[in-house]
Amino acid sequence: MIRALIVVVLNVFLVGLSGCSVFEKQAAADTPAAVDRTAYYLCGGCHGPENIRVETMTPNLFGQKKGYLAAKLRDYRDKQRVNPFMNGIAEGLSDHDIDNLAAYFSSSGSTSK
Repeated sequence: MIRALIVVVLNVFLVGLSGCSVFEKQAAADTPAAVDRTAYYLCGGCHGPENIRVETMTPNLFGQKKGYLAAKLRDYRDKQRVNPFMNGIAEGLSDHDIDNLAAYFSSSGSTSK
């Protein structure tokens, strides 16, 4: 019960963070280092850096199929799949950004600072 309350409070807090500059729309970057940095700061906080999940309620992204990841991110962006936090994160992603992130995670890349 307490864990569920903590998760809800953290999700509300993190949704508020979606307005921070880390989540602002930036020009799409094609360099591996830029995609790595985006994955670390945008996804790693919940899904875990270095292929290690932070907690069990978020799925592991590393090694997933590229098409699956891209489709789900587009669904979150277009609000076809509803999760207030993920909708907020994905709304600033272009198709190019989504393709880069999907390729990164499907290739089992590793995030670094």
